[in-house]
Amino acid sequence: MPTKVPLVYLDSCIFIAWLKNEQRKNSEETKGVKEVMHLIDNNKVRMITSALTRAEVLQCTLSTGTQRDFDNVLRRRNVMVANTDHHTWALTHDLRDHYQNIKVQENLPTLSVPDAIHLATAIQYEVDTFYTFDENDKPGKSRALIPLDGNVAGYDLKVKKPLGDPDLFTGLEQNAEATDDDD
Repeated sequence: MPTKVPLVYLDSCIFIAWLKNEQRKNSEETKGVKEVMHLIDNNKVRMITSALTRAEVLQCTLSTGTQRDFDNVLRRRNVMVANTDHHTWALTHDLRDHYQNIKVQENLPTLSVPDAIHLATAIQYEVDTFYTFDENDKPGKSRALIPLDGNVAGYDLKVKKPLGDPDLFTGLEQNAEATDDDD
C-alpha cells in the first residue's frame, strides 16, 4: 500500500540556520534543523520553499562549499522551489489584509510581505507542516508566525519549530513499518 510522504515547508530562517550551522539557544532547535535536513536528504519527506528564499539567503555570506550545498539541496527531486503566481499574490494579499483588519483589535502588527508570501505558498501547496523560528512579534513591524499555528487567517496550517515534530516522525515510523511489512 503506497504511503504519503510528508510535505514540509522550510522558511528561509531554517535554511540560514542549517547553512551557517547555527547553534540555537535551545539545542533541540539545532537538532531539529539537522533532523529535517537529514529526512530531506534521505527522501523521507518532500520539501517546498518559495523562490523568495533565494533572495533571502545571501550567498555572499556563505563559503563556496556552503553555497554548493544550498544549490544542491534546492535541485533535489524531492525539493520544490515554488515560483509565485497570481494565485500566490492574491493569497498573500488576503493574508495581509486579514491581519491588517484585526491589527487594532489584537494590538499586533500585520504580516510582513515576505512572511505572507511564505505562508501563502505553503497554504497553496497544502503542506503538512511549515517550519520556522519566527516566534516573536516585532513591534510595529511584523507579526510572529508560530503563534498562528493551526489557524493562519482561517487556513488550517501547522506552523512549528523543527523540534522533532511528533506528527511528522510518527508518520514516518508508520510509513517505515508499512514498507517493512510489504517485504
